[in-house]
Amino acid sequence: MYKIIFSLAASILVLFTHAKAQEFNSSVPKKIVIVLSTKDYATAKNFAIEVSKKLGKSLELNGLKPNRELGLTFSKEDCESYGYPCYIPRGEGNAENSDYISVEYSNGYEGFAKGYYIVVAGIGDPNSAFLTRVLANAKRYYKDAYAKQTKVWFGCMH
Repeated sequence: MYKIIFSLAASILVLFTHAKAQEFNSSVPKKIVIVLSTKDYATAKNFAIEVSKKLGKSLELNGLKPNRELGLTFSKEDCESYGYPCYIPRGEGNAENSDYISVEYSNGYEGFAKGYYIVVAGIGDPNSAFLTRVLANAKRYYKDAYAKQTKVWFGCMH
């Protein structure tokens, strides 16, 4: 009898743990506020600097550099765990909402046209008040700014 109860309890624990892991390791919907898309990294970087000053937001380039294979890459040292070159798009892993300026590569986002450097002013949950504020602030200076829906990975990055 104890073996049956123990076996049943162990099975329930395994199923619960697996369900929680699936919740953590999944794609979640996000919208990304974009103020510029270009095929030229230097143009995107210079524009990002301008946007940062105009909107009064921090600029976080995170040491990313253009790369023929991936579009952008971190340094060899930063890619040690993944293999060089490596690029983890903004929002991947933790799916956080963030309000700073960055340059990202469009290939890293589901549903985006390929081959573009995008100047991002924020990322947030679709239809959230946070995202509405980020987009409205960007549109004050950049009338063509828009929010595009995608999914980002929420979970382990190894």
